[in-house]
Amino acid sequence: MTDWCPDLTSSNAPRYLAIAERIEADVISGQLNAGDRLPAQRELASKLGLDFTTVARGYAEARRRGVVSSQVGSGTYVTHQAEDQNNNAARTNSPRTCPPDHSMNLPPEPHDPALVSRMQRGLAELSADLVPLLRYQNLEASETDRQAAMTWLKRAKLSADAEKIIFSPGAQAALAGILATLARPGKCIACEAITYPGIRSLCAQTGIELIGLKTDDDGIDPEAFQSACEAKQLRALYVNPTLNNPTTRTVPTHRRSEIVAIAQKFGVPILEDDAYGHLMPDAPPPFATIAPDITWYIGSLSKTLGSGLRLAYIQAPNKSASWTASRALRTANVTPSPLTVALATRWIEDGTADELLSFARRDSAARQSIATEQLSGLKICTDPSAFHLWLELPAGWTRSIFVSQMRHQQIGIVESDAFTVAGTPEEAVRICLGGPTGHTQLGNSLDVIAQTLRNTPQSASAFF
Repeated sequence: MTDWCPDLTSSNAPRYLAIAERIEADVISGQLNAGDRLPAQRELASKLGLDFTTVARGYAEARRRGVVSSQVGSGTYVTHQAEDQNNNAARTNSPRTCPPDHSMNLPPEPHDPALVSRMQRGLAELSADLVPLLRYQNLEASETDRQAAMTWLKRAKLSADAEKIIFSPGAQAALAGILATLARPGKCIACEAITYPGIRSLCAQTGIELIGLKTDDDGIDPEAFQSACEAKQLRALYVNPTLNNPTTRTVPTHRRSEIVAIAQKFGVPILEDDAYGHLMPDAPPPFATIAPDITWYIGSLSKTLGSGLRLAYIQAPNKSASWTASRALRTANVTPSPLTVALATRWIEDGTADELLSFARRDSAARQSIATEQLSGLKICTDPSAFHLWLELPAGWTRSIFVSQMRHQQIGIVESDAFTVAGTPEEAVRICLGGPTGHTQLGNSLDVIAQTLRNTPQSASAFF
């Protein structure tokens, strides 16, 4: 349908909004149907007596609402039947009221009714023990919970040891507890030059100096690490080695062994944040398996089972170290939520956790496929197992201008400044693909991102 022409005479809204609202209304009324092709933007601008940028902005607003999608070279199409605005439940879940947020790194949310029902059943079964679970628990985890933790950690190829496992209310709390045992204000720890923002925040708050090390495609450069060991008394090396946040890089086994040899030579503990290790079926063995005597391993459930499941399993280098870290965690947090621990144990024991993991892997691969198609021609660093990607901006774009333009479209992304420890931040951004955003809405968001970057910043600003 290329002869569609909206009647804007009854609307007092800005013309670009009136176009988007007319598209939405005509989809609801049935005048436009899924698969219909809208007129070319210049053609519609001529029919309506408007400038091209106004029509382009109207189409962009319709894409943001999830009503249409665009493909370079093929046009703009109605994606699906819009929800009637009198339907409150539909309106609550529509892209218009829930703009896509690609700034938080969340796992894809399960939508299969059978899997969701299984998750709910596991939670309902805990109600038999609800009152005891609302009490303070023993500071030491039960044998059942420890066995479940070991089962889960072995899924990530860790040589788990029950006597060295600690329970923490999330990976961030785990990092804080371990840092409290390894370093004091004024001391140094090293990491990649581009790293997870959480470790930056913790070091800044505790007065620990964070040293960013040069990297290559395989991770931390061994010579840079050795030079830092020789020049400074490092208290630890922080690594996020599998599907790194934000670059998605995975450190290969040979580089892990090189880094371990240097760490052992200089007596530097390794702090391994393996948040995404479960997502990658063929991931290399953890640092903690290569060098268990010097490695603190953190395996979080938030990036695989659900971001609200605030639970992480820590494996300390030895039993004495586990006691020291346990005391630090108790001081700050007392204990993890007994309800959360019990739910995680049940899901691991009954296989729900494995099903959630399988879903996350499949859905992440599907989302990466969408991203690869929509961002074709742009330079991205990604992996089929990850649910985020690292996008290097084309020449002429700066991260501040791009992030600002995306903010106008209610699309949240994170610029490289948040991740940069050493050197000048790259003109790059991290885009997260998971969370509650569906595949259609994700494709629409990425389409807006791609269309924006295929223009110059000056011409793109006219659209937004």
